[in-house]
Amino acid sequence: MRKFLLVPAIALTVAAFSCVLKENTPRAEITSKAYAGHENDRDIDNFIQQYPESAGSRLDDCQTCHRGGVAATDTEREFSSCGYCHLIVFPNARYKTGVPENYEETLNSFGMAYKQKGRTIEALKAIEELDSDGDGYSNGAEITQTRYPGESSSRPGQPQAPFITLNRDRIRSLPRHTQFMLMNRTTQQFDVYTSYSGILVKDLLDAAGADLTDVVGITVFAPDGYSIDYTMEDVLKPFPMGYFYAEPNAITDKEKSFVDYPATVPPDVVDGREIPGSLWLLLAFEQNRAPLDISRYEKGTGHLVGEGPYRLIMPQRDILGDISKPGRPDRSVKSGTYGDGWDYLGAIDHNAGNCVRGACVIRLNPMPGGYEEYDWKNGWPLINTRQIVIFGRGVSGNH
Repeated sequence: MRKFLLVPAIALTVAAFSCVLKENTPRAEITSKAYAGHENDRDIDNFIQQYPESAGSRLDDCQTCHRGGVAATDTEREFSSCGYCHLIVFPNARYKTGVPENYEETLNSFGMAYKQKGRTIEALKAIEELDSDGDGYSNGAEITQTRYPGESSSRPGQPQAPFITLNRDRIRSLPRHTQFMLMNRTTQQFDVYTSYSGILVKDLLDAAGADLTDVVGITVFAPDGYSIDYTMEDVLKPFPMGYFYAEPNAITDKEKSFVDYPATVPPDVVDGREIPGSLWLLLAFEQNRAPLDISRYEKGTGHLVGEGPYRLIMPQRDILGDISKPGRPDRSVKSGTYGDGWDYLGAIDHNAGNCVRGACVIRLNPMPGGYEEYDWKNGWPLINTRQIVIFGRGVSGNH
């Protein structure tokens, strides 16, 4: 993960590993749920001096003072306060509404109160008795019970949802599955025939000991809070077998070319026929036998790049309309029209857009009532430790 040094921000963040601290600060090392950055931020120093028991806790994080995107605007899917703040430095041209123009606009109600009182330890003391998020509890009471004082859905007395954490060794101990398949993209020039290896999502849920009796689906989260929903049919049943089309490989015109093929195609894969082997909703950790690149914010753009350490892979469904074979490649929706039978077709399942890079948190739906959700808005620490967290319906106990 890259480091962002956004000095003007009111950011309660510290390094994800060890933190370079100011002299006379009463903490020598912090392990935080925040991603790396803001090592010498005066605001986190103030917060930890006032609330030393919060060091390394869920409150030792950007979202204690910062908000995510604005509901009902273009930025509403920027769930992570990190990504929302970074729009100031790395604007997204697609966003027209809800875009912050300055760091003050990224603050939640608690962060704003802290700023208005002067951004000091005394300011934190002065707002302890306020109820900044209007949930009926004072800021001090929420902080004492490690609840977010600027988020009304987080409040004392509400238990946190049980969750299961699976580490790399446990995940790698599960049955390995490899599937050769088409990743059909909507906007990028090239579709890709590729091989992913990992574990079936249904095996992952079984390893977590989850009771799936009343579970209707799952939500898989990326480290920045981006998510995609899947049905239990997606989880528990194989997808239609894919087909292999070799003809596009003969297109030599770079402008018309639109499929990437691996250097070696499996020997049992034949042009125009079903690809042998079953296709499943897969938690992948390798592509073409190589470990997935670790997800991170790209230097200079702020974009999320990399696929791993885990990527949720969803194969294609059947094609709609009159075409009987699922999964043929087609050109990008942005490509020209050539009339050769390979132009963009909206009826095709462009499954690459239904895959989650950096998959790190899985929620079993629907969430049981009365619980506060696991902190899925910031999954970067799980990327560092190569862990998967599963929470929600049918999960019991925290381990």
